[in-house]
Amino acid sequence: MLSFKNIEIDDIEIYNEYMKNNKEFSCENSFVNLLVWQCTYNNMIAESDGQLFIKSGKGERESFRLPIGGNINDGIAKIEEYCGDKKPAFWFQEGERFSTLSDEFKEKYELRENRDAADYVYLQKNLAELSGKKYHSKRNHISAFSKKFQWRYEEINQSNIAAIRECAALWYKQNSEKVDSYLLCEQRGLETILCNMDRLNVKGGAIFVDERAVAFTLGSPINNEVFDIHIEKALKDYGEGYTVINREFARRLEDYKYINREDDMGLEGLRKAKLSYKPEIILKKYYCRVKK
Repeated sequence: MLSFKNIEIDDIEIYNEYMKNNKEFSCENSFVNLLVWQCTYNNMIAESDGQLFIKSGKGERESFRLPIGGNINDGIAKIEEYCGDKKPAFWFQEGERFSTLSDEFKEKYELRENRDAADYVYLQKNLAELSGKKYHSKRNHISAFSKKFQWRYEEINQSNIAAIRECAALWYKQNSEKVDSYLLCEQRGLETILCNMDRLNVKGGAIFVDERAVAFTLGSPINNEVFDIHIEKALKDYGEGYTVINREFARRLEDYKYINREDDMGLEGLRKAKLSYKPEIILKKYYCRVKK
């Protein structure tokens, strides 16, 4: 029987061992996301017979990821055994595990796409260069920012991490009317990331005007091809800073072919912004339950 536990930083070695050959693009495959968002999604893990299992939610909202490692159908059987009479719900993305699902699973479970959770995946080259007519407005944003401010880019490290904390604290204050359990979890997660950047293999960059950080971003690799952006912020008086930090950080990610900027959560403004960067892939996500 599966035995689930809360996710801790020390679990990263075990997780990475299971994921070392995984070629999927989804942000759900990021250990950082599993760790920092467990206060919202109640993420937990279990190991059994050479397979890793992940579940999220509680009660009626409980769902499982497809098993990692080993035979996927054997893993699904273990999840069904764990759930007993309560039939499990699954949450997964397009990718190698999805493509190996048996016909029996597809006949038994009803798949429902969740567009609001789809990841926006871009070519690193496109975000780094912003070349061509389709990125004309983005180049204008950067030009306008450069006319207003003398700015510089810095990699986030111990020498400037205090300035990043100050920028983050001010951003959350400026957006206090939006604060909910999601943003509170993000704020706590940000501190976890900043305290453990090396351990979590997190990279970050910031835009400074004078000695003040006005925009920053943080992310980590999903695999050797895909880098995931976890958090990106720019202060209110520096709105074009989002475009600037997006490009400048992408320029430093030349070792990766793709950049995953995660989902839009169904927010119209965020969806418009993510589409404006011309994604190479809009990665589908699915929720499924046993058919009635």
